[in-house]
Amino acid sequence: MTTSVKSVKAVKAPAARAAEPADSRESLLLRRAAASYAFPALEGVANQFARSLRDLVRALGAPTIQVERAGAEQLSFAEWSAAAAPAIFWRYHAPPLKGPLLIAGSRPLILQLVDIFYGGRGQLAAEREELTDAEERFAARLGRDIGMQIAAAWRDKLELEPELDCVTGDPAKLAAVRADDELFVQRFTLRGAPLDGRTIVCAYPVAALRSIASDELLPDMQSTSGVDPAWRGALDKALRGVRLPVRSVLARPEISLVKLLALEVGDVIPLSMPRHVPVTVAGRRFALGSIGEANGNAAILIDHIEKGPDHD
Repeated sequence: MTTSVKSVKAVKAPAARAAEPADSRESLLLRRAAASYAFPALEGVANQFARSLRDLVRALGAPTIQVERAGAEQLSFAEWSAAAAPAIFWRYHAPPLKGPLLIAGSRPLILQLVDIFYGGRGQLAAEREELTDAEERFAARLGRDIGMQIAAAWRDKLELEPELDCVTGDPAKLAAVRADDELFVQRFTLRGAPLDGRTIVCAYPVAALRSIASDELLPDMQSTSGVDPAWRGALDKALRGVRLPVRSVLARPEISLVKLLALEVGDVIPLSMPRHVPVTVAGRRFALGSIGEANGNAAILIDHIEKGPDHD
């Protein structure tokens, strides 16, 4: 992925809107429940997504399909990925969610949908682990379509904008999620031949939901602040689109001038790699990370986010 700097278009603030009566407010995104957290606003999100998912599957060639949603549950990432397997996993970057949005679809479902899409009857010939090129392209396309449906389901709660950044059959490749991270899981089961019993599961990191519950206000709460929520949403969207340069210095070796002048092609400068390296954003220290690998690329795992007056 590349970074670039993008200018922010000014958003004109309209006149303030009068506050609505307290009894007209909707429920909050986050509520404290017994020994846990509850997310009442996600009930409406799940209902809307179930309808959108039904329409999406029907448009792909299965016109009689219904979608049944189960009650939400909280599982660790390890439990969720094990229960979903064998599956195709989609990972989304979904600002302002401070963590990935994860979707899992049973692998047989993808194979059947491909067959239906290309004129078949959705018959599953045999189980196989590897997808063909056509099936991989279809899985990526389906993932993008599902992301659009998720965004639509959230629209009256929050301007969530899922961007698909990983499609894989291996949950180990879903970076930025640890095995013991808690997920808020919503399960959707397809009903009707030939896809009866196939599932699609949405998983939100609980920590990410808690963060937007404290940072983001729902429309009913925004209206009490005297600022038009539509204007605030447009301004927030514009600010979140700004790209900042991110840099990490891995090593700063020192050599004598004599050795420097004697360097030739093929010579090696030894590097002493520190355990932790600083990560700077726009010239300011933002975090500490450790050097590693992700998806076959060199990467930095964020170990600690800096706190202080310069790091909100």
